[in-house]
Amino acid sequence: MKPDKLRIAVSGFDGLDVPHPGGAVARALREGWPGPIEIHALGYDAFMTGAWMGGAADELHTLPSFSEGDGAFLERMVSLTGRFGLDAAIPTLDLEIPVFARLADRLAAVGLRTLLPSPDAIYATNKLRLPKFCHDHGIPAPRTIHVLDLNDLSLHADQFGYPMYVKGTVAGAKRASNAAQVMNAARELSQAWGNGVLLQEAFDGEEYNVAAVLGRDHSIRAMVSIRKVGVNEKGKGVMCTVVDDPAIEAHAVSILKALNWCGPVELEFVRPRGAKQPYLIEVNCRFPSWILLSHWAGCSLPAVYLEEIVGHQHAQRPRARAGTSFVRDVAETAVPLEQLDKLTRFGSAPGQALAPHANRRADPDGLRVAVSGVATLDVVNAGLGVARALRMAPGMGRLYGLGYGTYDSGLYRGELFDATFRLPASDDPDALYESLAAIHDEHPYDVAVPSLDGEIPRFIEISERLDAIGIATLLPSAEAFARRGKDRLFTDPPILKPEGFQIPKTIVVRSEKDAIRAAEKLGYPAILKGTISLALPAGSADEVRAAWSSLREKGYAEALVQRFVPGERFAVAAVCDRDSDPVSMMSIKKLRVCDRGSTWSAIGLAQPALEAGFANFLRALNWVGPVEGEFIRDEVTERFYLIEINPRFTAWIAFSAHLGLNHPYAAVRAAQGLPVETQPVAEDLVFMRSCEDAPISNSAFAAIATKGALKHA
Repeated sequence: MKPDKLRIAVSGFDGLDVPHPGGAVARALREGWPGPIEIHALGYDAFMTGAWMGGAADELHTLPSFSEGDGAFLERMVSLTGRFGLDAAIPTLDLEIPVFARLADRLAAVGLRTLLPSPDAIYATNKLRLPKFCHDHGIPAPRTIHVLDLNDLSLHADQFGYPMYVKGTVAGAKRASNAAQVMNAARELSQAWGNGVLLQEAFDGEEYNVAAVLGRDHSIRAMVSIRKVGVNEKGKGVMCTVVDDPAIEAHAVSILKALNWCGPVELEFVRPRGAKQPYLIEVNCRFPSWILLSHWAGCSLPAVYLEEIVGHQHAQRPRARAGTSFVRDVAETAVPLEQLDKLTRFGSAPGQALAPHANRRADPDGLRVAVSGVATLDVVNAGLGVARALRMAPGMGRLYGLGYGTYDSGLYRGELFDATFRLPASDDPDALYESLAAIHDEHPYDVAVPSLDGEIPRFIEISERLDAIGIATLLPSAEAFARRGKDRLFTDPPILKPEGFQIPKTIVVRSEKDAIRAAEKLGYPAILKGTISLALPAGSADEVRAAWSSLREKGYAEALVQRFVPGERFAVAAVCDRDSDPVSMMSIKKLRVCDRGSTWSAIGLAQPALEAGFANFLRALNWVGPVEGEFIRDEVTERFYLIEINPRFTAWIAFSAHLGLNHPYAAVRAAQGLPVETQPVAEDLVFMRSCEDAPISNSAFAAIATKGALKHA
């Protein structure tokens, strides 16, 4: 007799570059639950990007906002339970878990089961109350203070010393190195979550997380401990490994006993350098975003949790396998616009089916391509999108990934690359040439596609030497590359007269005082930009100081202060042949961007006049190769303003293949002097990107770390 299908509602499929846990919970259940299961994704608008990934959810549903009150929330959940026969709910967002906890009995009355801590237990360990909880129970924790009035920040910050963490009262944390950064972070986080901010002492040391599931009797059903091996600039673990650390686990057990808890929980620790005692940083009343790792380690906490919710007998579960690791990567897809429209209009829509794995066997006569820029550590590099697009192209040969660090996630993606290699982290063009030539000797390839701004000048310098050994490139001249740089592109007057768009007023500055004067001259709000990357908004002199300090920490000796243009964001991507004629061009409207401005959702939207003007601009620039222009359409005048030219493919470029243009394929053919055929652009598709964890073996990591090469089966 087949077991009954369970229908499980899971929330938290958004978060952009700081992922919420829902996608990982759903995937762990999909891969590890022993019986049939149906996943219903819950969100608060149609752009819960993780839920649209293929196979993530069977159905998607929107919920009312928290501002509408518990009654509206209960009514919606009761309606979904009756309509779809939901059996259990797994909320994963900090703000909604107290709501589910308050409504647990009434949800159970209509058949929707949950297992959550009491509202009192949640309240006792929230960010504002946690310092008292730690004090009352003798738990070592960093010094933390709640600052309700931001005018008191400087007084308290000076007592802490730098660096420190500024935390939102619900979520979010920023590391600050001076008073200006503290104030800037505090304004942003207080505006997002209200009720002031928290200042917390920062320790240098190793970070550990412990996730657990506690039963209705408050006993620990299962527990998994991990160590953050790689951390990005936001402090998020982008590579983590399961550990067997008795001291960490014993400390976690003592805290869990004091919590009076049931359901999932995450404890965050830091162990200062040279110390044995871990310090408790946070208690989260949900699963962490890395929870899929517990499934790969043989102790799936989401499965244990679901067993506890529905009353299934527990399977015998071994301890999590120490050494099991993951690296954080991204997944991308194209969603029919009608599905998003249906979810927006009716509140429910079917999910995306899991696409069958593409045939990755290389055509022995196809083009062989090496692609760089395959990391997702702090930003999503374009090489991953290039590789995805090339995998969708007909008749491709072998594909090789080139990275610079052991945490570059694309180096471990066997479904994208036949083999991957680590290039020398050096500014020396000769070292780059020698490495590329050595790879070519063992694994011949026809075209190299650099995808990082900083490496392109080195590729330009060695392009003739590469061509001499049979490696083609499609790159601009050194002069064209320099002319499109921010320090020259936005000069006044501009180096080239644009047609069909404007260039915002911009001032190059080399000191904090100059930056403040420039911002005051242009008017607030303004944007401060690094000459290569990073753009920071500033609405006051204090925010200019904080932005200037952040740019200095990134190594910039000068910056650009630019007039802020309010409006919708667009981008135009193009590939120019060796005569600087665009052989393919497309425009998108950005629908979701992260706080760095990277695109996480977009729709193709032709802009003929803008494209024609940008094409003429590129011809005047004598541009060759891939390029992206980023624009803002002024919300008042509807004029387009050019705010950036990226001298490479953009990270969303795989979307071009979904639309029928496939810019990377056009570029590698143009590099080889082959004809490029443009195709009609598909309409009514929406680009979606989501974070996705990928398992990584110790042997694969060791191969990249020691040998600098990894061959994929």
